[in-house]
Amino acid sequence: LFMHGHEVFAREGHCETCHQADGNGLPAAGFPPLAGSKWMTQSPERLIKLTLNGLHGPIVVKGKKYPGQVPMTPFGGMLKDYDIAAVLTYARNMFGNKASVITPEQVKAVRNATKDKTGFYSPEELLKAHPHK
Repeated sequence: LFMHGHEVFAREGHCETCHQADGNGLPAAGFPPLAGSKWMTQSPERLIKLTLNGLHGPIVVKGKKYPGQVPMTPFGGMLKDYDIAAVLTYARNMFGNKASVITPEQVKAVRNATKDKTGFYSPEELLKAHPHK
């Protein structure tokens, strides 16, 4: 799962494009880091949701505000449950992050529960349902 996640992460136009190979993002361009981010290491359901439908709007990551003008790509229509589970497991356990594995079954359950959701999530919407610990 982890190795496949690395392959998905590095695909052109996927995670690495904005968040970079080192997980530190491109702060000057408005792309936040994955390294050390509570968005990565806390709620698996929140992370799955934002991966499926994308994310748009101002977000605070590691105490720094990002304007969120460029939305995060919604990958729900591009990636299968296994691919999403793999790439999220990879990112949750790279760049100094340590978090639980995300399974394809978890992705499938969230995908089914949110199948009527249209458009991007906002950080505010996700934090209301899944606050940081």
